[in-house]
Amino acid sequence: MSVVTHQSLFLYNFNLEINLPMSQMTRRDFIKKTLLTGSAATGVALGLRPQPIRGLSDFADIEPEQVSPLTLHEASYYEKLPNLGIKCTLEPRQCVINEGERGYCGARENRGGVYYTLVYEHACAAYPEPIERHHFYHLLPGKKALAIGTAGCNLRCRFCETWPISQSRPEDIPSEKLSADDVVERALAEDCQAIIFAYNEPTIYFEYMLDIAKETKRAGLITASQTAGYIYPEPLKEICEYLDAINVDLKGFTKEYYQKNCGVKVQLERILDAIKIINQSYSILEITNLVVPELNDNPQLISDMSVWIRENIGTDVPLHFARFFPNYQLAKHYATPLETLEKAYDIAKNAGLQYVYLDNVGKHKATSTYCPKCGETLIQRSESKVDIVGMKNGQCMNCEHKIAGVW
Repeated sequence: MSVVTHQSLFLYNFNLEINLPMSQMTRRDFIKKTLLTGSAATGVALGLRPQPIRGLSDFADIEPEQVSPLTLHEASYYEKLPNLGIKCTLEPRQCVINEGERGYCGARENRGGVYYTLVYEHACAAYPEPIERHHFYHLLPGKKALAIGTAGCNLRCRFCETWPISQSRPEDIPSEKLSADDVVERALAEDCQAIIFAYNEPTIYFEYMLDIAKETKRAGLITASQTAGYIYPEPLKEICEYLDAINVDLKGFTKEYYQKNCGVKVQLERILDAIKIINQSYSILEITNLVVPELNDNPQLISDMSVWIRENIGTDVPLHFARFFPNYQLAKHYATPLETLEKAYDIAKNAGLQYVYLDNVGKHKATSTYCPKCGETLIQRSESKVDIVGMKNGQCMNCEHKIAGVW
């Protein structure tokens, strides 16, 4: 069965054959539109050469009877309760789940008082992509990674770019049964130097991610993950032991923003504490903030976020301001003006952050990496390629300043 290969996850509003409002668009319509726009959208949005998309046409035409049957694998991090109930202790929502029911993520189910993950070894996306596409700029620049994801998510972001995957239940979306060994073999066959957990929130396929990460390390490849950071400290610390890099999607800087736009009642401190844990771990850290106009683009909040990063994490953590494009439940919203992103960039730089980037903006000087000491261009990113022009062995070739990252 074909794997979903969502290359065009950052969409522009192209006038194409499918012009349904997002509120009326089915997953199949979305994928067909993605298939049509993908080559153009990915090249512009991330400054990388457009590539053909594989597998999306198969997914768009998938029939329910073609979806892989669910399999069970006992979940980690849960407590048994009376009357066959369980409580999930993987993330702060702490779902209490009766027998026969599922957690909020839709990917975990209580059967007979035992909590099972339904997405273990079921990848609905597995595709070699440029590492930069997943907002890693200080990790093997210009190299390929096998990006992998499953169905389900523990958030409900109104602006979700991958909602056909993240907002689906496992039985409603095609998947390919891939063991940890299979994933590593595919990465090696595709000449990938890393495996990235992406597309949906990796926390909800924690057991699968952990086993893949262990096998990946044994094979000598790099491991990385995107995450919203909505996870408890204990499992986070466990997975950090096997991840070389983590990019935290810091969606906003108020609890109200998370509640209104991400479907989660959370104290902001929980997300910030997760960032601190990652920063203190073996993993290198990058942070991405999707700037949605009128929702989280307030200059004071951007300043507060930048100052918090400087004072609690350090000045050398890469911070990405990503451009929003109309999508999912915000399909009638407007794209982030470039001027708004440039203002955010200036605010973060003035706060003392050394590595600030603008993502999804096409060709722009703020997509490249510069030496914070002498200002020389170290990594040049354009619409067609990524070039290391002023750095060698992780140091600036001009002043020998050491650059944070995995090179």
